Amino acid sequence: MWLLLLGFSWAQQRVPVTFTYDPPYGLEVRSVSLRGSFNNWAELPMQKTEDGVWQVTVELPPGPIQYKFFINGQWPRDMCEDETFGTPQVDAEAEGCTDDGQGGKNALREVGRVADAPTEAGGLALEHDPSQPRFVSEAAGRLSVRFQVPAGSIRSAVLRADRDYPFALQLTTLEGETWRVALPPALRQYRIGVVDKDGQEHTFGPFEVPARVFRAVGWVAGRVGYQIFPERFWNGDPRNDRRALEATQARFDQTWSGKPPYLSRWSDPPGDYHCCQQYYGGDLAGVLERLPHLRALGVNLIYFNPLFDSGSAHGYDTHDYVRVSPKFGDNALLKRLLAEARRQGIRVIFDFVPNHTGLGHWAFQDVVKKGRESRYWDWYFIRRWPFTPGDGRAYLGWADLGSLPKLNTANPEVQDYLIRVSRFWLNFGFDGIRVDVANEISTEFVQRWRAELKALKPEAYLVGEVWDLRPQYLQGDQFDSLMNYTLGRGGSPPAMGGILGFARGGPLQSGARVLGELARVYATYPEAVAAMGFNLIGSHDTPRVLTELGGGGLRDTPSPEALARLRLASAMLYALPGASVIFQGEECGFTGERGVWPINELYRYPLQWDRCRADVLEHYRLLGRLKSQIKAFQSPLFRTYLGEGTRLAFLRGEPGVGEVLAAFNNGLEAAPLPLPPGQWRDAVEGRVYQEQVLLAGLGWRYLERVR
Repeated sequence: MWLLLLGFSWAQQRVPVTFTYDPPYGLEVRSVSLRGSFNNWAELPMQKTEDGVWQVTVELPPGPIQYKFFINGQWPRDMCEDETFGTPQVDAEAEGCTDDGQGGKNALREVGRVADAPTEAGGLALEHDPSQPRFVSEAAGRLSVRFQVPAGSIRSAVLRADRDYPFALQLTTLEGETWRVALPPALRQYRIGVVDKDGQEHTFGPFEVPARVFRAVGWVAGRVGYQIFPERFWNGDPRNDRRALEATQARFDQTWSGKPPYLSRWSDPPGDYHCCQQYYGGDLAGVLERLPHLRALGVNLIYFNPLFDSGSAHGYDTHDYVRVSPKFGDNALLKRLLAEARRQGIRVIFDFVPNHTGLGHWAFQDVVKKGRESRYWDWYFIRRWPFTPGDGRAYLGWADLGSLPKLNTANPEVQDYLIRVSRFWLNFGFDGIRVDVANEISTEFVQRWRAELKALKPEAYLVGEVWDLRPQYLQGDQFDSLMNYTLGRGGSPPAMGGILGFARGGPLQSGARVLGELARVYATYPEAVAAMGFNLIGSHDTPRVLTELGGGGLRDTPSPEALARLRLASAMLYALPGASVIFQGEECGFTGERGVWPINELYRYPLQWDRCRADVLEHYRLLGRLKSQIKAFQSPLFRTYLGEGTRLAFLRGEPGVGEVLAAFNNGLEAAPLPLPPGQWRDAVEGRVYQEQVLLAGLGWRYLERVR
């Protein structure tokens, strides 16, 4: 790492923040802990002072945070007003509150930058390390070189190699500025020249480009992705419906005491078993039948939820990793579907579950029968034997569920097996893999898995299910992208920031705040990762996006305002670098329900195609056309432009090659947006603007630079 120590390393700054809970009179408080977005909602105990208040001081990076106090083993419903734990605010120092996704509210604070540290006259702090992919990576055939400095500390910069290449300011966040240049990938050595705010010149380097640079998977850029939860997408072949009951969990779970799993007609209401054991008959034949619908949306990337033999409707309890679930069809039908998708220009990735199996998996069944004599005993974490299958106390299971026994992914034999499975499906015809609960499996396994799969198929696209901002997974040795809930939703539940937060609107989701959140992601992750980002707002694990934007429950009619907010959110999603992925049915304006997370899973209700809203469908078709037609949307480059009040705008594409200004307004009233110098053509209406353009209430525009 290069740091000119005349100043300070702003990127490493952490701000000490003290949280204080002052209980209301008469409330007996036995314990208080702090839980928030900054610690993945884990427990951080607070200490009681002599004054009877509870406190803890935490060093946090600058930026917005959400949090709650966990008091006497209970969550306050509303951190801004809860009669049990304190009024008018549980935390009087909170700057406000926001929806927690569970019918309550989290407290909000904006952790500010550390006050400017004293520096010597003319001092400058610059952070750059070419061994870190966030500073040097390759995308779109160009080498991206970046550095970071405190905001306003420099006037200009150049990269000095065979000639001078000027840097441009890319991102501005609370933490500082990111400057960037893209140049031919043959570069091997360079220096960085900087003119600081006082006009003084500084030179950094020389720097060596690493022999192995993290490169983007080229085919992902600009894709329109579509997530299919096959059991609820469409029933194309009713003849295989009853196959769902042949391998269901109840056949293996000896603790099962409920009614038997059952089949439903496509439009039947959801029952108590809707999550897992109520089957509607969706299958691969249904996907083949609906491919024309996907192509009309501009879809050229499909992400399938689990397709393989399992014991549930969701499929995350695998019984056989190399056999298509009979309720969906067979391997031959999947081969035909992949071939047809490829013929239509659609790439396909599958959901892989290496963290745990189902009770019916042959290795687990061997342990059930043979105990320690089983050669697969060390594949799992067995606490006692003999045991009753389904009893989560006898062995480790995902989320302590007895139906999902956890695999030991640190075991070399398990690693060998899972790698063989992955190689099988890549050779079969898949283009990539999404890994379930990627943060819960062995890092050593992931690194080995990636190395072997990339040796087999360098363009395989590897995506990890990690909900928060976690750069450690994106250093070129594990995943190509994470599921970008951080961009779409601000992170894991109950976070409600990012695109979704902006589209919901309100004073706590200003353009400045949300643009800062987006910029922070792009400053933290390598540009190669931005180029192949798996970007989404909703999925099979979240409420329906339209429901979260005020569209109502499962069979409600959304208001015009809710539909406008959905159009706003989707337009933001489609304007980001990488792939824009929607969950099945979003394009129809379908709703679900909201409740205690993870809800009651009505976002997974079968798609009632006859109720697909034509106006919403046409909007998504328009976005699909624009995503493919606008050259700048194939670029990895995202640049901040304006975040102010209800307005948010960012630039896409290389300056001088093809640029788009993507602009959004989350207010109900129209708002003017100042334009960068030059002329800008609206990609939808075709009119050319300069100096200023009006954004309609809850409106958006893609403006292409004319000159």
